[in-house]
Amino acid sequence: MPTHVSIQPGRLYPQPGYSVQVDKEGKWTATQVFLCHRSSAVQLMPRPGTLHPEIGFIAVSQVTVNFTEGDLAEITCQYAGAESKENEKENAVYTMGLSLSEEPLLSHKRYMVIQAKELEALQLIQSGKDKDDQGNKLRDKVVSQRGKEALGKLERGQTSYYSPRVTWKESWVRDKAVKAAELNNIGKIDDPLGPVPPLAAGRNWLLNGATQTQDGKAFRIEMEWLASDRGGWDAEIYTD
Repeated sequence: MPTHVSIQPGRLYPQPGYSVQVDKEGKWTATQVFLCHRSSAVQLMPRPGTLHPEIGFIAVSQVTVNFTEGDLAEITCQYAGAESKENEKENAVYTMGLSLSEEPLLSHKRYMVIQAKELEALQLIQSGKDKDDQGNKLRDKVVSQRGKEALGKLERGQTSYYSPRVTWKESWVRDKAVKAAELNNIGKIDDPLGPVPPLAAGRNWLLNGATQTQDGKAFRIEMEWLASDRGGWDAEIYTD
């Protein structure tokens, strides 16, 4: 390491050795050390967004200055970026999530056969009522076998059930931010990319959201799709 005698104020000295790595999504990172006179450190330290002196597609994302003994200051720059590629998704990573969501008991497919008037009585019972506007007992309107089954569950406090929730995510890193055109399908029925698992019982996918995280000149994009319950998403609502 040069001594303080060779370090002149107002000059930044990049050190010859630095490390570079690239991750599975295509994000490049590097660490570069510079030396300067301690009196010039704040003035000379590279700011976020400054390009690497040798690798033009990565830029400073974080800078640390360590004032050492004598008149030296050691500046450590973290760089990040992504190559410009024709096929920017060649390094895309796909992940699947499985969880359970709580749904109203009466929305379960088992109770879709219940007639409208009987279902209305069950919904009123679930809301805490025991009689209709004419003073009739609501439970007397529940006469079908499936309706009585649901009534028994409601009366013991079971008002919901757990439904499987499946998500599919695609993530990759590129050198530019998300464009408005890429967000147009959010909230619509959409087919995911990648080795997506097949769905059964009429289920399909909805583009549920997108996130973008910037680090230097690297933009990490993540798209998420949400699988429907049986029968699929309502095409009248979730399409243009």
